[in-house]
Amino acid sequence: MTFEEIEAIVRRLDNRGIASADIHVGAARLRLRFAVEERPDPAPTEPSPALAAAPSPGRFRPLHPLEMASRFADGDRVRQGETIAYVEANGLLLPVVAAADLTLGRALVEDGEAVGWGTPLYETR
Repeated sequence: MTFEEIEAIVRRLDNRGIASADIHVGAARLRLRFAVEERPDPAPTEPSPALAAAPSPGRFRPLHPLEMASRFADGDRVRQGETIAYVEANGLLLPVVAAADLTLGRALVEDGEAVGWGTPLYETR
């Protein structure tokens, strides 16, 4: 694990209410502890629109290595359950599945960028 990857993980997890994280990548092990500020429970709000989010920590891959082009482009309508991208984790390609019917916007991360659980990967409308 490189320093840049560790830095990216810390940026993604900091100020998210996470107290600690244990990360294992191959032989590398990383334990992070964050200061968590106690906050009162927020008032209920309207649910936010469904995002196309990372199913696991790994590297964002907008297309399968055996495909020549992305399945979807900015502005395409995507149906719930469709695979729109992948996250590469420990040599596996995990599908990023649309959680609801949505219109796909631009990608929020670059191909190969490290992402964490639930990281939004695309703008949605």
